[in-house]
Amino acid sequence: MRKILFAVTTFAFVACLATFPVVAQNAPSAQAPQQGAQGGPGGLGGPGMASAPQTMDLATAKKMVAAAEAAAAAANSHVAICVMDTNGDVVFFERMDGAPTIAVVTSQNKARAVLLFGMATGKIAEAMQANKPVTANITAQPMEGGGAVTLMRGGLPIFKDGKLIGAIGAGGSASENDEKFAQAGVDAINAK
Repeated sequence: MRKILFAVTTFAFVACLATFPVVAQNAPSAQAPQQGAQGGPGGLGGPGMASAPQTMDLATAKKMVAAAEAAAAAANSHVAICVMDTNGDVVFFERMDGAPTIAVVTSQNKARAVLLFGMATGKIAEAMQANKPVTANITAQPMEGGGAVTLMRGGLPIFKDGKLIGAIGAGGSASENDEKFAQAGVDAINAK
């Protein structure tokens, strides 16, 4: 019964997301992508939308992914790890050798879900399992990939100085393990 409820809830949620405007990505053209008022390639900016500044730097994202990968390797797990900035842009992504194909999608969708809801995916999953409502500030901005999300453990928000700067998602293992690996990534940048 829970699986049916989860499937129906997920379908209803995805159907609701379909009402949000989505920026379609076209195949690359010979011209260089335009920046500025048109937004960056693949991000939240669309025609007429100003591109928001990047909130996550590459060095920080790489440090997080390395820590998450080390935690996964120590647990003999093979996962994919994705770090996104608050624009919904992938800053750094890695798929470990032996990770299942679905891990690529779930890691990115978990990070995207964190940005959409503004909370860890584990909190959303717990509420769904308990059939309880979730209070969240949903971001109604279109995201790369059409707004697909995965509402399972493994997606965590990334904060710096109390401000949300991005999200990390891990996928490919049991969702409880994915969350531990993502937490190792977050802990790597919060260690003093």
